[in-house]
Amino acid sequence: MKLSLILLIPAFLFCLPLQAEEVIINSSAKIYNADINHAKEQALKNVLHEALKKTVENMLDVKTINHNYEVIKNQIYRFNSKYIIAYEVLSEKQNFKNNLYEVLINANVDDVKVQQKLEVLRILQKKLKKKRLLLLYHNSASEAVAREDTVVKSALDAVQQTFAEQSFWTFSEETLKQVYRSLEQDNIVVRPVDSLIALALNYNADVLVIMEMNSWPRNKLQGTFYRVSAVVNFSVYDTASGQQIAETNVEATEFSVKMPSELKREMLLGIAGRHASLENARRTTEHINRFYQNTGEMGQGFSVIFSGYSPRRESFIIDYLENNADFRNLSELKNTLGYLELELFALMRKSILRRKITIDLLKLEIEAANKSIAGNNLFFINPNPMEEDPEETPSADNSSGISTEAVM
Repeated sequence: MKLSLILLIPAFLFCLPLQAEEVIINSSAKIYNADINHAKEQALKNVLHEALKKTVENMLDVKTINHNYEVIKNQIYRFNSKYIIAYEVLSEKQNFKNNLYEVLINANVDDVKVQQKLEVLRILQKKLKKKRLLLLYHNSASEAVAREDTVVKSALDAVQQTFAEQSFWTFSEETLKQVYRSLEQDNIVVRPVDSLIALALNYNADVLVIMEMNSWPRNKLQGTFYRVSAVVNFSVYDTASGQQIAETNVEATEFSVKMPSELKREMLLGIAGRHASLENARRTTEHINRFYQNTGEMGQGFSVIFSGYSPRRESFIIDYLENNADFRNLSELKNTLGYLELELFALMRKSILRRKITIDLLKLEIEAANKSIAGNNLFFINPNPMEEDPEETPSADNSSGISTEAVM
C-alpha cells in the first residue's frame, strides 16, 4: 500500500496543469533551392519565436520593447525551449505562389517564467504602475469638427495608438462607447471640466485628455495655393488632483493648386488633422511625463550592486546616492560584508547612469570598475578589494590578532 502511494504522488504532481498562456500563431520561411525540409525546420523556429514574442508583447508596451530589444532578444527570444512548454502543429503547407513554407501552431507559453525573467532584468517594473489614460473627444465650439466625422475618427485612432506605444494604458473601443453613451445621456452640450474628470475617475483613469479639432474656413487662399488647415487642441488633467497638466494647440496645413472639391477638401483635412493630432500627442506625452517625473511617479528602475567595498566606503556610496536629486526611491535590497545591492529609479539610460555614478564616485576618491550585466542592472567592483581603508586599519597593538580587511 505504501509503495503504491509513493508511486501515485509523483504521477499526480506531474499531471497538475502548468500555468501557461495559449498562443495560436502562424509564421513561414522562404524555400531555397527546393529544400522543403530546411524551410520546414526554419518555419517552425520562426513560429515558436513569434509565439514567445507575442507573450512578451502582452506584458510590455511597444516603447519598452524597442528600448530593451537587444536584451530581450538575447535573454528570452534565444531560448524558446525554456519558455514554451508544449506546442501542437495545427496546419502546415507549401505556398507555391510566394515560395514559402507556412506553419500554424497552438503553443503553451510559460508566461509566469517570462514575467519573472523580465522582472529580473528590471524591464518589467513592479513598483511603478503605468498611467491609465482616457482620451475623450469633446466639442466646446459649434464650428468644431463632429466626433462622427471620418476625419476625427481617423485622428482619434492614431492618437490612441500613439499613447499606447508611449507606455500608457488606454481604454478599449467597447469601454469608450460606454463613456460616450454616458455623455450623450446627460444631454449637455457644454460640459464642465469637473464633470469630465469625475467621469474619468469612474473608469479609474489617471490622466484625462480632452481633444477637439477645428478647421479653417473653406477654400482659403494663401498666395497662389488653396489651403486646408486643422487645429487640434488637447486639454490634459491629472484626475486624482484635478490639476491641469497642459493645454496644447497644434495646427497643420495641406495645400492644393486648384480649388478643392468637397471630397478633396475632406481628404486634405484628414491628412492635416492626423498630422496635427500626432504632433500634439507627442508634445502632450512630454508634458505628462515631466509632470509625473517631478512627483517621483515615473522613472526606470535599476538594481545597482557594489562589490568589494569596506563598510565605511559603502556608507559614503549610500550617502551619495541618497543625496542626489537624479535618483529617486532609493531602497536597500541586500547588505552583507563586501556586497551592497540597492534599488533606485532614474530618468536616464543605463549607459549614462553607469558613467555618471563612476565619475561621481571618483570625485569622492572611490574607484569603481564596471561589470557588464544584462537588463537594467549595474555592477560596480572595487578594483583594489584587498586594499585597506586607512581609517579602518587596526592599530599596531591590536591584541585580538583578527584582521579587519574587507574580504571579497
